[in-house]
Amino acid sequence: MSALVVTLLRFGFLAIIWLLIIFMLVTIRNDIFGTTIRERSRKITTSRPPRADSSPSTPRHLVVVRGPLTGTAIPLGASAITVGRSPDCALVLDDGYASSRHARFYSEGNQWVIEDLNSTNGTWVGTQKIVSPVQLEIGTPVVIGKTTMELR
Repeated sequence: MSALVVTLLRFGFLAIIWLLIIFMLVTIRNDIFGTTIRERSRKITTSRPPRADSSPSTPRHLVVVRGPLTGTAIPLGASAITVGRSPDCALVLDDGYASSRHARFYSEGNQWVIEDLNSTNGTWVGTQKIVSPVQLEIGTPVVIGKTTMELR
């Protein structure tokens, strides 16, 4: 092989090593400090079609119905509720399947919406993994790792 080819291969290998190191550092940083919260998008899907005969009721609590924190109830107010492993979350999960800042519940009008915050293992509403903000109905199960919660 010529000296030029060997030099190019060395620089290519060096570039690949540096890209791997940068990728690992970004992953470690996101795991330690969490991901940044972005502006919520306006694309919202509903978890269930609305029923015409039901009277609209407003949920008052986010209740953990399955998992290590079963029975925990967080009152719903005007501010958003962040769920994850980070100590600054409103609901701190001790769950290896949850991300630092996993999901966010927020009020939009008289509806509550859940948004996945680019978590590693995803957030499930009912039986579907969500990819965009989803309006929640009372009693719809939300699964994050080993924890199941719902609005009541």
